[in-house]
Amino acid sequence: MTLSPATLPPKASVATIQRRIAWPLFRVLGFLGLLAGLAIVALMSQIARPRLMTGLPDDPDLVAAERLVRDRTLPEHGSLRWTSTVLGDGGTSGVFAPIERLRAHRAAEYVARAQARRAWDPRVLAAAAALALVQSDYRGAERAYRSAIDRNPHYGEARLGLGVTLALHARFEPRPLRPRALMLAAIAQLAAVPEGDPAHPHALWNRAVLLREVGRADEARQAAAAYLLIDANSAWADALRREELARR
Repeated sequence: MTLSPATLPPKASVATIQRRIAWPLFRVLGFLGLLAGLAIVALMSQIARPRLMTGLPDDPDLVAAERLVRDRTLPEHGSLRWTSTVLGDGGTSGVFAPIERLRAHRAAEYVARAQARRAWDPRVLAAAAALALVQSDYRGAERAYRSAIDRNPHYGEARLGLGVTLALHARFEPRPLRPRALMLAAIAQLAAVPEGDPAHPHALWNRAVLLREVGRADEARQAAAAYLLIDANSAWADALRREELARR
């Protein structure tokens, strides 16, 4: 059977049909290309090591703040370890002398001035958070540390600081179910501190302590064992052994 010219579809109709077939194909190919791009990005994020962020920007107000408080405005050592570029190494419990509270307040003013010029620098936000934390302003510290993490999710000092802040907040939280939730959130932040970051040993030590407090004894011992692989002879290592968190 042959079609007469009258029964053949017009050329315009054929072109329309071809376009209708081609358009979904282009959409499918575009979607597959998008998936391939996302897969490449995900793979690169797994392969590439994050660039570690440390130190403070070169800023006169930050220099002034550091001179006021570094290695002098610190509470006595407590059950959690903590480090801050602007403050130095220290614990997180104890009582400030009035002069030290004044120093912390003045240093916070310097940092606020630097922050007005460097609002997007995570290191400035972490400095502001640290000064809020030592003054027991847990909400202010949490906000500033979270802002720093939003700008750089791999910033170990901010992850450590937020974990310590949440853990301390848990100890003063009056609602019955809230403390455990805060402690688990703190452990998650500590686990996110990258290996090789200066804050990583502090975070690992704190994880061992907090995991025991929430009843995860096996995980606590694993964290303690991991800590001893990088620090076997310090007073902190001895403390883990005294608490029977580490097995040699």
